[in-house]
This record gives sequence, C-alpha cells and structure tokens, in this order.
Amino acid sequence: MRFGIVGAGKMGGEIEAMASRRGHDVVWKLGSRENTGGAGLTRERLSDADVVFEFTNPAAAAQNLSALARAGATVVCGTTGWDGELPRIVEEFRSGGGALVHAANFSVGVRQFFELAKLGAQLYPPAGYAAYLVEEHHAEKRDAPSGTARRIAAIVESESGTAPSIASVRAGTVPGLHRLVFESPEDEVELVHRARGRAGFARGAVWAAERIAGQRGVFEFGQLLGEARGQS
Repeated sequence: MRFGIVGAGKMGGEIEAMASRRGHDVVWKLGSRENTGGAGLTRERLSDADVVFEFTNPAAAAQNLSALARAGATVVCGTTGWDGELPRIVEEFRSGGGALVHAANFSVGVRQFFELAKLGAQLYPPAGYAAYLVEEHHAEKRDAPSGTARRIAAIVESESGTAPSIASVRAGTVPGLHRLVFESPEDEVELVHRARGRAGFARGAVWAAERIAGQRGVFEFGQLLGEARGQS
C-alpha cells in the first residue's frame, strides 16, 4: 500500500518505519510549514496515497481532517484533543465518501487495558474502593489529561457512577504511562500500562490502515479490533 503522512514529528517517523517493516511505501510526508491550514492536502497529492495518517497537534487536526474529508480520503488519525469537533468531522467524512479511523491511542495493549478498567470498575467501587488515575507523558505532549486518560475515566464513571480524579504529568521523554488505582483504607489495587516506546502505537495505526483500505465511513479503533476478534 501507499501511505501519506501528515505530521513530521516523532510519531510520523515511527509510522514510516513500521510501514516499511510491513511492506508498505510512504510516498509523501507533510510538515507544518508545507501545510498551513491544510493547504498542502491537495487532491493531486492525496491521489498518490491509499491511506493518509494524521498525527499532528490539536490545533491543526480539525483543519487537516476537514480537508481530507472533502477530498474523500482514507485516513487514520491519532491526534488527540479535538474531540469537540468530532460530530462535524464525522458528517464531513460521510458526505465526502471517505473513511476515517480515529483513536486516542492505537496501542493494542491500551485497548485491552480499557477492558480491565471496565472490570475493575465493576468490582472495586461497589466494595468500598475509590478510584483515581495518574497519567505521565513527555514534555512535548500538548493536551492534558491525555485522550487515553479521559477514556479510562469515562469507562470507570460509566461502570461505577463516580468519575475518578486524574493527575497529569508532562516531563522528560516519557512515551506514556497510565495508572488506574482502586484504594480503600486497608489496601489498594493498581492497573498499569507503561509504553516502552512509540512503536506499539505505530503498529496499531498501520494495522488500522491495512484494515480500513477500501472501506467507507467513520470508525473508532476499538470497532476494528472487535471486528477482527469476531472473525478469528
């Protein structure tokens, strides 16, 4: 497959390396200087790629996604912090006839962590345990709490009726850590996901691109994983 990448940062580099390992070609990459306001996402450029990855920042993502939707592109978006624009973006992709896979986190390990969080929230709060969440990321990450932390908190609130507090740390080069704690006066239980690097996120994103090729519509990454489990 032929890939385009919007975002010349570290995740863009990880996706390029992962794509090569899985036998794909990256035919172009766009940095912020070449793509102010989505201007670099021309139909001519987009026609060269089967799937486009959007990994930029919250301020740029909505503009990029609108431009990609209008062009009918097939897109995998891992940028977080633009949730408020999701309903509009969904309609634009449906109107444009393209496809979008979006997620706060493309790590398969994190997606399974969501299931553990759901189970923990069913078991511990009814037994008198209170929940809180700590997340740590590198100093360059813009949004806090992370999209993954917000998703975990939403799961816990949905299952237990109480939203956990979230503490966010932005420092150094931490790829990502999420620690969900259920505590009582007598003891505590921790569920931890610690990313060792960005490769796990890139692997999930490239897998999503392989999965979405030729489809139309808007999908959350977990939907694709669920479909794949159902077919195994």
